[in-house]
Amino acid sequence: MQAKAYFAQYLIHQAWQQTLLDNQPHKPWSWADTYPVAKLTLMKKGQYKQKDGRSLYVLSGTSGRNLAFGPTRVKGGGLDFPQGNRVIAGHNDTHFSVLNGIESGRIIKFEDANNRVRFYQVSSTHIVHETDTYVLESNLTDQLTLITCYPFNSLTPRSEFRLVVSALPLSV
Repeated sequence: MQAKAYFAQYLIHQAWQQTLLDNQPHKPWSWADTYPVAKLTLMKKGQYKQKDGRSLYVLSGTSGRNLAFGPTRVKGGGLDFPQGNRVIAGHNDTHFSVLNGIESGRIIKFEDANNRVRFYQVSSTHIVHETDTYVLESNLTDQLTLITCYPFNSLTPRSEFRLVVSALPLSV
């Protein structure tokens, strides 16, 4: 499963490059029911420019199938607007494993399909029960919300807790 998820990133990268060229959604493979809608890059602490940063392509449609290939936009997650609560979910044992130990102050570069780039700074992290859905609410506040299962490296396959990473925009 993990190897498939990481290899898919190559095909998703190609689809993303096409999207940036013509502003149209492109499926990474012919039978895909998803396409890349954004790109996240976790920057090293205190840096805004990083050539070898860990980039993740965000896919449309939050389903178990799509989550196997990368983080996904949560429906109503604000990616279609210049501002709003951009909510992105990912598995903690693959793509969002990079959130393990993330601290306030970390910079996240966000690129949308219209080639707009925003920098966000992690303002808080907290653990919530899966029924606490307030973090999914749409609002007009420009923020980035990343969600993954918690705890990391758990021996049980399904957790009822989520790590929520909140990040606010930076003026660069």
